[in-house]
Amino acid sequence: MSSNTPRKLTIAAMIVLAVSSVYFILVLQFLNGTMDILESYAGHLPPTPAGDAVPLRLKFTSTPLDGLVSRLTPFYWPLITGAMPELNLVGIYMGAQVVASEVLLLVDGERTGNRGRIFSYSTIWSLVWQNVPWGLVQPIYNAIHLITGPAKPPSTVSVSGNVKAISTIPWAITIGYIVPSVLMSLPSPQLISHETHQAFLFIWQFFPLWVGLAHVVLKAFVGFSSDSQRTSLSALRRTYAFGLVVAGASHFSILFYVLALTFGPPNVKGIITSVIPPSFVPTNPSLVFSPFPPFTSPQAKVSRVEVGIASLLQYDTIFAGFSSLLLASYLASRVSGTSSSGGFVRAVAYTLLFGPCGAALAVMWKKDEGVFAAERKGLKTE
Repeated sequence: MSSNTPRKLTIAAMIVLAVSSVYFILVLQFLNGTMDILESYAGHLPPTPAGDAVPLRLKFTSTPLDGLVSRLTPFYWPLITGAMPELNLVGIYMGAQVVASEVLLLVDGERTGNRGRIFSYSTIWSLVWQNVPWGLVQPIYNAIHLITGPAKPPSTVSVSGNVKAISTIPWAITIGYIVPSVLMSLPSPQLISHETHQAFLFIWQFFPLWVGLAHVVLKAFVGFSSDSQRTSLSALRRTYAFGLVVAGASHFSILFYVLALTFGPPNVKGIITSVIPPSFVPTNPSLVFSPFPPFTSPQAKVSRVEVGIASLLQYDTIFAGFSSLLLASYLASRVSGTSSSGGFVRAVAYTLLFGPCGAALAVMWKKDEGVFAAERKGLKTE
C-alpha cells in the first residue's frame, strides 16, 4: 500500500461524511415533519411546558441581523424551556461536546504550523458552523485540513503556538460560550421574562464572536510567558484537559444516567428520579442516544417537534465528532506509527469515555505528546 493511501482514504471518508450529513441533518428533518411543525408556529414560539403561547420577538438591534437570527429562535426555544426531558439532556450533552470541538478549533488556529492558512481564522470557521449545520461544516474543514496539509510529519514547532494564546483558550470559551449558555437556560417566566429569555438566546447565537473577542482581550492582558518547548507543552496540556473534563463529565454522567434508568433495578430508578428535577427525568431514556430513524418506508413522522430537534442535534454531533476523530486518528498515526487496529481500539475507548468530540480531543492531545516525546528522544540520541 502506498504511503499516501491512508491520507487519500481519510479524505474520501471526510467527503462521504460531508455529503451524507446533508441528508441526515437537513433533508431528513423535512421528511419526518420537523420543519413543517416549526413553520406552523407563525409569529409565535412552540408552547412552553406550562402551555404558554409566547410571541416570537423580532426586534433586538433594529438591523437586518434581527430577522436573520430570529428565524432560528423557534428551533432553539424548546431546547431552553424544558419542554422535553430527553431534549434537555441532548442539549447538555451536545453543548459539552461543542466545548471540546471549540478547543480543537482554537488550538488549531494558534498553531505555528497553521499561520497564514485558513485554519488560523478559527472565529470565522466557528461562525460558519453555528449558522450552517456543524455536522456538515466540520467534515469539510477536516477534509481541507488534509488536502492542504504538509506532507512531512509535524514537529514541536509546527504544533506549538503562542503560550498566552493557547493558555487563555479555556477562559475565552468559558466567557464567550459557557456563560451565555447558562444565561439562555434561565427559566422563564420564573426568573426572567419570555422577552428577556429570547434576548439571551439571541446573544447566545453569536457565541463564536464572543469567544473570539474574549480571546483577543485575554491575550492582550495576560502576563508574558516565554515560548519555550516546556511552556508550550504545558499550555497545550492545560487547554486539552479543560476540554476533556467538560466533555467527559457530561458524556459519562448522562450516559450512566440513561443506562441506569433503562437497565437499573426499580429501587435505583426510584432513588435517581427522587433527586433529579422532573424536567430532566425522561420517560423514554433511549431517545437521548437514539436519533430518529433515517430510512423508513414510508418515512416515519415525528410525534412532536422536540423529537425532531433532538434528532437533528444528535446527527449534528455524530457527523462533527466522528469526522474530527477520524482526522485526529490519521494525524496521530503519522506520529506514533500505531497500527490501524490499535488506533481503532484507542478511538473506541476514548469515545466511550469522552464522547466523539472529546475522543477527537484526546487523540489530538496524544498526538501532540508524541511529537514532543519524539523530539526529546531525538535530542538524547544525538
